[in-house]
Amino acid sequence: MDTFKLLALISAAFFPPLALATESVPAADSSTQKLIDDVDNADITKLPLTNPVVPAPVSSKGHPVDDMKPSDPPLLPFWGEEARAKGYDLPETYGIGINYMNMRQNIDVDSISFSGLALGRIPIGPDMFKIGVGNTREQSKTETMRLDAWVLPFMNVYGLLGYTKGSSVSKVGVSVLGSKPPSLQNLDFKLDFKGTTYGVGTTLVGGYDNWFTSVDMNYTQTQFDILDGSINAFTLSPRIGYRFTTPAIAGLNTPQGKVDVWVGSMYQDVQQEFKGDLSNLNMPAELQPMINLVNQSGNGRFDVKQHLQSPWNVLLGTQYELTRSFNITTEFGFANRNSFMVAAEYRF
Repeated sequence: MDTFKLLALISAAFFPPLALATESVPAADSSTQKLIDDVDNADITKLPLTNPVVPAPVSSKGHPVDDMKPSDPPLLPFWGEEARAKGYDLPETYGIGINYMNMRQNIDVDSISFSGLALGRIPIGPDMFKIGVGNTREQSKTETMRLDAWVLPFMNVYGLLGYTKGSSVSKVGVSVLGSKPPSLQNLDFKLDFKGTTYGVGTTLVGGYDNWFTSVDMNYTQTQFDILDGSINAFTLSPRIGYRFTTPAIAGLNTPQGKVDVWVGSMYQDVQQEFKGDLSNLNMPAELQPMINLVNQSGNGRFDVKQHLQSPWNVLLGTQYELTRSFNITTEFGFANRNSFMVAAEYRF
């Protein structure tokens, strides 16, 4: 029995439809029969390999790579794989950004007092100068670098380091030895400051569909050049917003992006007692000769106590995610505190 008929019988036994189709094939011509005979007489051990063996891949250090072994999930955020399995789109874990903040706000100065003064060798008591303070406006500019990581799918932690420069200007009146009315009035008492700012913070987030909410908290210290010690500040910023998807722009070769828009509020609790050497102050020109006279030893000290007129203000902000790894943020603050913030961030 030749090979062709043997295949037909096997097909009929296991695949009846195939057998029927085989029976309808026309009889082979001489060239086809020769091909069948060649196959029957071929030594299969001498046939060439149709799938050559490909060497196993190796790593850069020469070790074999097991393609079947799944890669280890990233360490952070914890439970990130479970969140992704449920359909959550998590951002890249790590980020580095630069921030610029310009802030202006009204301050209520409770008191300005001097100590350590003397006229020659005669000490001068703190009651010699009585300073009444009117309206005070403070402004500051802060540039910071921020490093952050998502430790949980809903919790980001960060550290920041930066530089702060600013000043406050108060309208003051000075009474010498209790003079009434004040000996000097409507003087600009200016307090200039600059220093290094550093701190830590955390952001908690949540959302539903395209709506999201976040609460940011941070604690910072600033070492000012003219003050003793550091100034501590606690900031709390709740926000609620909505995420839009922007189309890709072929002409600019930009991919599809995302835009977040939010409204929120900022609360600040800032230590507001400033102490330092009197010689470091930029005194009003009308008052400077008198200060020089009673501070010849250089031991004079100042103590300024003040507080924010309002710890809260309103925020409006937006973030444009150009790519998954790069975004730009702007935010405006108003109502009792005017602020402007711009930031650029790279995530990886």
